[in-house]
Amino acid sequence: MVNETSFPLQRLPDELVNEVFSHLPQQDRLSVCLLNKRMYPIGIKLIYRRIYLNDSNVVRSDYMSLAINWTLLSIPALFMEQQSRFIANLKLRHLIDTLKANKFALNCVQWVRINWDLSSDLQRSFLSILCSEGESLQRLENVTDPSTNDIIANGRISSEKLTSFDMAPPNPLPECTISEDYIPNLRKYMQRRISSKLSHMTLFIDPLKLFNYLHPLREKLQIVDLKLHWRREFYDSKYFKTRLRKYPLQKLSDIFEVKTLKTLTIISWIECLVPGELQMIKDFGEFIYLEDLSLISIKQNFEVLVSLFYNLENLKRLKMDFLEDYLSEATNPEIFLTILVVCTKLQFIDMRYEAMTCPIISPHDGKYTLNQNCYCSSCNHVFENILRKKIFLLPEDIYTSDGYDGDAKDIFKMMRVLSLLPYSKACDCYPSVRTHPMDLNEFVKKMNSDLFSYRQIKSQLNPVEEQDHDIAKDFLEYAILSLPHAPLTCQDIINCYHALIHHYKKTYIAFLKGFPELRFLMLNDIPSVVVEENSERVFQPVFYHGDFKTNLTGWSQASSRNTEHSNSSVIRKVTLL
Repeated sequence: MVNETSFPLQRLPDELVNEVFSHLPQQDRLSVCLLNKRMYPIGIKLIYRRIYLNDSNVVRSDYMSLAINWTLLSIPALFMEQQSRFIANLKLRHLIDTLKANKFALNCVQWVRINWDLSSDLQRSFLSILCSEGESLQRLENVTDPSTNDIIANGRISSEKLTSFDMAPPNPLPECTISEDYIPNLRKYMQRRISSKLSHMTLFIDPLKLFNYLHPLREKLQIVDLKLHWRREFYDSKYFKTRLRKYPLQKLSDIFEVKTLKTLTIISWIECLVPGELQMIKDFGEFIYLEDLSLISIKQNFEVLVSLFYNLENLKRLKMDFLEDYLSEATNPEIFLTILVVCTKLQFIDMRYEAMTCPIISPHDGKYTLNQNCYCSSCNHVFENILRKKIFLLPEDIYTSDGYDGDAKDIFKMMRVLSLLPYSKACDCYPSVRTHPMDLNEFVKKMNSDLFSYRQIKSQLNPVEEQDHDIAKDFLEYAILSLPHAPLTCQDIINCYHALIHHYKKTYIAFLKGFPELRFLMLNDIPSVVVEENSERVFQPVFYHGDFKTNLTGWSQASSRNTEHSNSSVIRKVTLL
């Protein structure tokens, strides 16, 4: 008999049970499978529907559930790269065995994202069973091994049902020697796979060269999601001498249907863009229905990008990662202003933007300067008790020097350099992976070690009293000398991280004012989510949230008085640009 005070799960139809369970994290979905015979198939379908084959640890948010639709390989944190990859390959082997033994689970798989660095042999085994027997298979993402072309093209299921086309690169890294059979194999693969039913496509060759010289395109492709990798590869020139058609394709809209393309990703592997690549960006200005744009590791070109964004008023998602001499570069203010005026429908933004706010710690003329924008009690504590009493304790600490200087003092830069925050293609849609074996405890240990080394060079260490040896060992692996101040703690780092978010108050308000539909913002590598508090939209950090208190309260009332004047000023400035 059902308890009347409990939730009537058994009375719900399968469709509603599936909806309820779809909001559960992976571990809870596994538990659901053990409830009873009715719940088992519902849970299995949710677990195997989307599989993310990660090769490193995935970081969970302490504030909200993120990207829960993916099933992940469980890999412990803090393992070095080779250790993580070994475990990932071991778990992939177990997954292959499970799919061979459990046909129901195999037939639930719809979408798989593969990591480049997993074993090629295991990838082929995995794809062989999936492409030939996985009845629900629709999409493969991130296929990068050319030897899998025949498996995908000849698979009983993949040859008929697969709606994605991934052109695997000739080598994991560009500019390596290319196998003689790569282009012939690619041609055969395209002959068997290119069709009007494709909706997702990944290419490593300029589409114009690809379809003018290697594959005769008979009609425009109805691609919804397009990913282009720009790399320098040394293909044999004989394949690019004779065009396949009398009237060559001139622009991208000759290849891809403008009305269907919604998602575009461009990933550059090169430092400088050649004229052909700049022209390609200009060509995408015709694709006015784009809703999702990612520009990753590209050289920032003001004129071309401003022109592009003027045409993309339908954008809902934007990710920009600019590089200058292989270092991250903040978005040009004029480009940002163009986006602010034109792309008002944005719901997700990932960019570096520092034009409105100086860094907290700034080196200038041989000295470090501390810039404090927020004077709440939390930020005052950070500046007085952490920055000034631990990092810049002594008068000579404000001077820049060689060696461990930057690593020891600029705690905010090190958060980014050491990847304290996880990386995600899009934190709301894809799992956030740990790119380095660095969690909060390891970060604290590294910062204290660098501080110790810096102060040792400067002869600033103090002898450790005998009764304090064990205390010193808790933070450092030294017991003879100690820091002239208390070591940094995990709470210190969290407090500094929260102060960094407070520091960008003016920038966050600009995003809230300019993008009324914004849901997620990744500003300067800090992921945050928009929530409503007391009828007002504010940002909350996704990771290391703890007891964070926003300093944005009241921004809408304070801003409304000057909204009309500031908006017209921005529009006039962008128009002039």
